[in-house]
Amino acid sequence: MEWGKPDMLWALTALIIPVLIHLLQLRRYVEVKFSNVSFLDEVNKEAKSHQRLKHLLILLTRLVAVGALVLAFADPFIPFGDDENSEQLAHNIVSLYVDNSPSMQAIGENGNLLQTAKANALEIVDQYSETDRFHIITNDFNGADSRYLTKEECSEKIASIKPSTIGRNVDVIISRTTDNISKAHNHNKIIYYLSDLQKRTHDLGEQFTPDTAINIHFIPSFGNERPNIWVDSAWFSSPIATVGKQAILNLRLKHNATSEVEGLNMRLDVNGERKAVGTYNIKPGLATDTVMRFSFDNPGDYHAKISIDDSPISFDNTYYLGYEIVSKIQVLQISNDIQSEDATSITRVCKSNDDAIEIENRRVLPDELELQNFDLIISNGLNSPSNGYSNTLAKFVDGGGTVLIIPDTNEINPRAELLMSGLGFGEEYVWDRSDELNAINSLNVGHPHFDGVFSSTPSKMDLPKSSMALRYKASVEVERLGSNWNGQNFLTKAQHGRGSSFLLGMPLANEISNLTSHALFVPLVLRMVHTSRKSEINAITLGEENTITLREEFESGAAVRIISIDSSSSIIPEIRSINGASRLTLGPALTKPGNYKILKDGVQMGALGVNSNKNESDPKSWDVPSFRDELDLKGWDNASVLEVSQTNLATLISNIESGKHLWWYLVLVVLLALTGETVLQKRWKITS
Repeated sequence: MEWGKPDMLWALTALIIPVLIHLLQLRRYVEVKFSNVSFLDEVNKEAKSHQRLKHLLILLTRLVAVGALVLAFADPFIPFGDDENSEQLAHNIVSLYVDNSPSMQAIGENGNLLQTAKANALEIVDQYSETDRFHIITNDFNGADSRYLTKEECSEKIASIKPSTIGRNVDVIISRTTDNISKAHNHNKIIYYLSDLQKRTHDLGEQFTPDTAINIHFIPSFGNERPNIWVDSAWFSSPIATVGKQAILNLRLKHNATSEVEGLNMRLDVNGERKAVGTYNIKPGLATDTVMRFSFDNPGDYHAKISIDDSPISFDNTYYLGYEIVSKIQVLQISNDIQSEDATSITRVCKSNDDAIEIENRRVLPDELELQNFDLIISNGLNSPSNGYSNTLAKFVDGGGTVLIIPDTNEINPRAELLMSGLGFGEEYVWDRSDELNAINSLNVGHPHFDGVFSSTPSKMDLPKSSMALRYKASVEVERLGSNWNGQNFLTKAQHGRGSSFLLGMPLANEISNLTSHALFVPLVLRMVHTSRKSEINAITLGEENTITLREEFESGAAVRIISIDSSSSIIPEIRSINGASRLTLGPALTKPGNYKILKDGVQMGALGVNSNKNESDPKSWDVPSFRDELDLKGWDNASVLEVSQTNLATLISNIESGKHLWWYLVLVVLLALTGETVLQKRWKITS
């Protein structure tokens, strides 16, 4: 034990005062005359003995009260570490996490939250000695974060902290911090966590418990309650965007407003050109969905930026995205007889109903490199496809393509069965035959594949008929789009890799079915074509493990870079080839929001939008009592929350730095001693 104010110990000399009072009381005599007191001699001796004991007990309570009061003023404390290790623990290792995430842009009672956190961090450092060592960490996760700093270096680094575009969860921060400082042996280790305690990033979870050997002190800075609006996501209404057709871009706005916000301005810029503007009203408690309409004259990769006017939190006012506009949707039909009625019926639908569709008919598959130019492959009536044919189609689907299988009307050949099984539909394929045309039982009109086909769900539908229906043991993963007259699947969809496959359980030949002449045939084929290639919006979030898949397979040694359109930021991604496609892993290297180009050997291969983490957009924070309860609930026994102000921060840190202070225990002893004296005097009727 050590003393914070050892000079106060001289006041222990005051213990002489109650002793003197006691002695003076003993010298006071009261003379009482009785006619005969001889019979009281024995009683008097006994009474004197009891009286002396009572006075000694009262003297003891007074000595305890005075002594404890003096010791309390001397500020005794137990320093960190025991006597054997006190020399080894002469240096503290102090780690400070300064939250510089986007949410720290908010304004609190003392101004900008980041500036407040930095000021508190500097105050903390000032309470430690020159012999202590410091460790600084922010959301940027720089390689230099693991360095130990001197007091002066630490102050300089704190002053240089700038806002970051990255937000991280509390368990990630604590884990990285403890990993760094736990390497230091024979030192007292402390973590100060300066943050706004935003709820979305401070979910303690159930899987992480910090190192109990390290004390953690959360020091919150809270922003003023103000509404914030942000662009959450964007998507196209149509699966594919083509030249000359209106593109409908759906936008979702989220917010924490408790009252209606009127007149929110929003703008859409594409490749630096203003394409659409709008003014919107935001209803409290609800996300707001809206659309922006525009068109394109040329195919290619496009960079878009959606902007809103909202303050004071502005980092999430812009949403970046990239996408591709195509000139044509490329369809390839493989058939033994390209002049057959089956083949020509599909060709006719593609050519006559949409000038954005281009169909090519062949008897054999092209090589894999050429195959990448197609979006949909229709395998029509092949009864004995080669193993290479089946493998090529499976690889095509894995890479993101779409395949439609129309089985041959003859008995299912094992090679044809291998093709269908390899695409994930099932096994044991046979045709059920009937002497008459039978209508299919049902159509799953609620399936996404039929979006836009029916304006409303008809009560009675005229459904296609056939005299043959495919029977097979379907895989549990397939999606059933309709039921045939034999109780089996009329149309089945299977996911395989990044793409999808369809299996038609009904022939196309007019003598067997009326499907090609039925009203359902045209939308059935066109929906398959239009969903075969999606105008995928490439938009990723900073701080996450992001991957991008491109349909082209990059050769080994290809020079691939992701570079911002203003050339201010770039990275080299990790590349992995998967089934005819290329997967780019971006990792944490990207730190700046904006529009980016994907380049291969200097040629643009795609467009990408990089955005701030939307978890940072909701400014709702923990209040101190609730967060303390959460720490207790999740077993963070070595963590505390310090409510600080400019006047008490230095005192709080001084107490933490010096050790466990005992003065309040001594004050309690004083109160108990004085209470005991009062009780004894009243009970024994002793006067001072």
